[in-house]
Amino acid sequence: MISLDLNSDRFYDKVCGCWLGKNAGGTLGTPLEKAFGEPEPFDVWWYPELGADGALPNDDLEMQLAWLKAVEEVGVQLTARDLARYWLDHIGYNFDEYGLAKTNLRLGLEPPLSGSYNNWFKDSMGCPIRSEIWACIAPGLPRIAARYAYQDAICDHAGGESVYGEMFNAAVESAAFVIDDRRMLLDIGLSYVPADSRTAAAITAAISAYDDGLDWKAARKLVLRTTLHYNAQYSPINLGFQVIGLLYGDDFGDGICKTVNCGYDTDSSGAAIGSYLGILAGRTGLPDRWIAPLGEGIATNEAWGGVRHLSDGANPIPETLDQLAERIRRAALRVVVEHGLAGQDGILRIDEADLYADDSILSLRDSSPTLVEYPGGDISIGVEYSGTPSVAPLETKTVTTWLSNTRPDAITTSCSITVPAGWRAPMPQQLVVPAQGRSRVDWQIEVPQRELLENANQLHIAVTPEERPAQPAVPLVLIGGSAVRVSGVYPRDAETDADLLDKVLPPEEIAGTIFDVAGRSGEWREQVAADNALPLSDVFTTPGVLYVQTFLHAPEPQEILLAVHANCPVKYWVNAKHIITADRYQPIRPDYRGRKDSAGPVALHAGWNEVLLKLVRDAAAPPAECHVTTAGHDEFRNGLPRLGRTRFPWTGR
Repeated sequence: MISLDLNSDRFYDKVCGCWLGKNAGGTLGTPLEKAFGEPEPFDVWWYPELGADGALPNDDLEMQLAWLKAVEEVGVQLTARDLARYWLDHIGYNFDEYGLAKTNLRLGLEPPLSGSYNNWFKDSMGCPIRSEIWACIAPGLPRIAARYAYQDAICDHAGGESVYGEMFNAAVESAAFVIDDRRMLLDIGLSYVPADSRTAAAITAAISAYDDGLDWKAARKLVLRTTLHYNAQYSPINLGFQVIGLLYGDDFGDGICKTVNCGYDTDSSGAAIGSYLGILAGRTGLPDRWIAPLGEGIATNEAWGGVRHLSDGANPIPETLDQLAERIRRAALRVVVEHGLAGQDGILRIDEADLYADDSILSLRDSSPTLVEYPGGDISIGVEYSGTPSVAPLETKTVTTWLSNTRPDAITTSCSITVPAGWRAPMPQQLVVPAQGRSRVDWQIEVPQRELLENANQLHIAVTPEERPAQPAVPLVLIGGSAVRVSGVYPRDAETDADLLDKVLPPEEIAGTIFDVAGRSGEWREQVAADNALPLSDVFTTPGVLYVQTFLHAPEPQEILLAVHANCPVKYWVNAKHIITADRYQPIRPDYRGRKDSAGPVALHAGWNEVLLKLVRDAAAPPAECHVTTAGHDEFRNGLPRLGRTRFPWTGR
């Protein structure tokens, strides 16, 4: 039996070590971070840059300050639904998955849909970097820490490898409060990760390299060969690099440097290994050389809006490390007491076997990324979106509701769905939900024609238990697919990509107005884009030129940043005005900022705006990929959920 006294100096020391270590690793790695991974390691053994007050602000830490507020203000039973509100209240950043998930929330989607839908980055590092808060409020209790990590992760990564990454980190860090053996810590962490996942593959590659006597650079190569990806923020690779620092580091500084020198998402992996080593060493065991230059103040980007409303209101964030550690101690005491794991004395007694994942945590980990749960009332409701919340005109969408009866008697229940004007509601259903049991109701929802389809279409599921108190209806949000047309493929003959980009083909010829169905020459076929990705797999199968036309309906005149993320040469126009030509092949990374060669500011008129794309590919090119993203043209790059994309001008608004 292992014990941990949350009122002890030892616990306080380890909490301080966690955040000092995270600060050091993040500060070391921040100046080196890039969007795309590089083949060779870095050679950096000291901070490349320090802030005016020491440490550099980092979203890895800032966001966890918001989560601390959530624990304090909501309570220890907080869920992903609670955290989603803190995302919208406090997170100004729109990097990669952050921006895509926040747009989903603003469309009305709850977690886990906010993280799983339209999210190219759900395998990225945005959530594994947020694990420390859960480990610190559930020290020596990896199962509880991992449950919190899961609720956090599904807000912006549901269905992705990153969920496993955050659960792994939270479990390792929580266990590190009571276990010093590094191999045992890795075994504990791996028990929370699917054995067939890319995350497990990267971690075990690093362990195998160490066991085989390879040096850290060879271990890096093995991790990359095992889970190769060009995205520097790809979570499995960075988890493998964290393990390299843990196993190969001779001391704290050597460990964080070896992880950061592996490259890729250097601030995130550096911060994570820093927290691992910081918990193990405690504040008193960390070398002054690495810690003293950073100070003990907490730096944030609140002044320019990277995070928001953290310092105002009745519960401002801590300003110093000691304030942070003390508030974490209070939160941890609350967690263990309310979970019945310790008395007011704050002394935990932990069975070593309980450090490993059990069936309940594995069941949670493997939950559907498109199932939204609405607990409460006599009948709890789960809404399963069957893969995606996106719908196409005239489609029949299958949605399943799971009804769970929490009471000791069977309950007769009536179920119905209310729909927007012009939609046809499915027939109500009645069933008996067994005592302490669960029943399934399948719905076939007929999606109307395009002119009745909005970006976000709110339906409601009403469940009425017979002879029981009424309970509120729950939302069912269906996202309208984007209206697009394609023309081509026009053959390339012997022409070069540059020749084809310059060549005027029929779709570039305007016959009347571009807002009419016959406004552009050529033969056009209507398609539906379920998300930011254009539907190219069935229409751009041969070399040549493909034109894609879509329309944006702006509620008012506005300047936006339009980014076209294509892996092939591309040229595009807005309202018949040429914007950008990019003659290159490159991997895509479809965030809201885009690349300079294929993203630019665009002035939209109030009402309809045409976007015309010209894509070119040769016979040797990989399958074409293209995402189109729109964001505000300012430093924040917020997504634009009010920008209509579901209709053509000739189908009305």
